[in-house]
Amino acid sequence: MIKDLKNIKLIVIDVDGVLTNGSIIIDEEGKEQKFFDVKDGHLIHLAVDAGLKIVWVSGRYSKATDRRAWATGIHFVLQNQRDKIKSLNIIKEKFKVSEAEIAYIGDDLIDIPPMLVCAFSAAPCDAAEEVRERVDYISSYDGGKGAVRDILKLILKGKGLWEKLLQRYTCGVSE
Repeated sequence: MIKDLKNIKLIVIDVDGVLTNGSIIIDEEGKEQKFFDVKDGHLIHLAVDAGLKIVWVSGRYSKATDRRAWATGIHFVLQNQRDKIKSLNIIKEKFKVSEAEIAYIGDDLIDIPPMLVCAFSAAPCDAAEEVRERVDYISSYDGGKGAVRDILKLILKGKGLWEKLLQRYTCGVSE
């Protein structure tokens, strides 16, 4: 049974292992590459267009994360965040929201503390076992391979926004 999602106003998303598959490629010159799923990015755009605030939080810093966040219209990015409860408090203050209005998507042990206090928590199916045991929803998709899309779609449906967003693509098309 999924919790009532109507009051969700802001979604916090961990980066490595959620928006990416967790792989980090570093070339001989020290340049880092990450792989983000374009389908996740599309649903992020739709969620933002629907009025949801989206924040990314990462335990480490990466220029690739900044660039992808900018390209997807993310409202705020916090990197080098080892204490995710502290990060959550920064987010709550900045956006004037409470835990009762926040959904948290994470995949590893560092994500458990904020997941336990937010109104709704979710994880990719390849998240750490300890995370999967504690979240409200486990996507059937892996991190970096559609999990964020799946979870955002669930939240948008729970808020009654999905059908209106879908009309952009189906309005005037006969079925």
